[in-house]
Amino acid sequence: MEKERLQRFQGCLVGVAVGDALGVPVEGWTREQIRQRFGVLREMVDSVRPAGSVSDDTMQTLCLAESLAELGRFDADDFVRRLLHWYRTDPFGIGIHTKRVLSLVAQGISWREAVERVEQQHAPMTAGNGSLMRCAPIALRYYRDIGGLLEFSHESSRVTHPNPLARSSCAFFNCVLSRVLRGWEKADALSFAMEVMAHAPHELLDRIQGIAHKSADEVPVSGFVLDTLECALWAWWHHDEFEEALVTVVNLGGDTDTNAAVTGALMGAQCGLDAIPERWRERVSVVPRCLELAAKLYELAEAE
Repeated sequence: MEKERLQRFQGCLVGVAVGDALGVPVEGWTREQIRQRFGVLREMVDSVRPAGSVSDDTMQTLCLAESLAELGRFDADDFVRRLLHWYRTDPFGIGIHTKRVLSLVAQGISWREAVERVEQQHAPMTAGNGSLMRCAPIALRYYRDIGGLLEFSHESSRVTHPNPLARSSCAFFNCVLSRVLRGWEKADALSFAMEVMAHAPHELLDRIQGIAHKSADEVPVSGFVLDTLECALWAWWHHDEFEEALVTVVNLGGDTDTNAAVTGALMGAQCGLDAIPERWRERVSVVPRCLELAAKLYELAEAE
């Protein structure tokens, strides 16, 4: 059981990275454009970046995982410091909303004031998927503590995305992920999250209730946080194999790197590290870092 759960932890973080890397080359493409160029895209290919490159999805996930692993707990100020250090490297793929927040923080404004300013200036266009894409480490650290998981899912989103839909999406996703890490059946994991998150925004709950009955052509793929949450949960619900789930999501087009990264976290936890194709793992340079951090978070979670 211990080995199996560690495999789930490792599969989760590696799943983020390989999903991100698979989706990077076709981010923003339509499914028709992908079909015309590749038929079905199953491999990591060169684009504006070399094949196997990851984007802000993975790098922000690693910032959060490293903060949790080193401190042993969630600390918003430490997380923001790590995000700011990353931001100052002129990172690839950073989202517009996150860039707005971190650019203010870089000017010396507190992150709390920065997110408030951005929210006031740009709402309601502030419910992007930029916090959902990185939230999985919270579930790894707090999968045995549902109270901590809910609180810190919200707080980890709040440092850039305080919009209620973004915060609730992170909490809902991590509720499901925490049960998947335990080896629960899909229906039980989803029911658990629906019960725990019964007071979540109705827009979110309505989306989740429809995933079992949607076809691939009906799955939303934009950068809106509810679209990404629905896409990832839909792929997890309808697929039992890691590779097929990610190939399906990427070939739907849209925000391919983020949709595949979030799907990869869930499917990696569902299927375990060994289910992730070795040819994908070998292409992505941050995989050893993912493995190391997953092991540290596993140790912290199990020590409680």
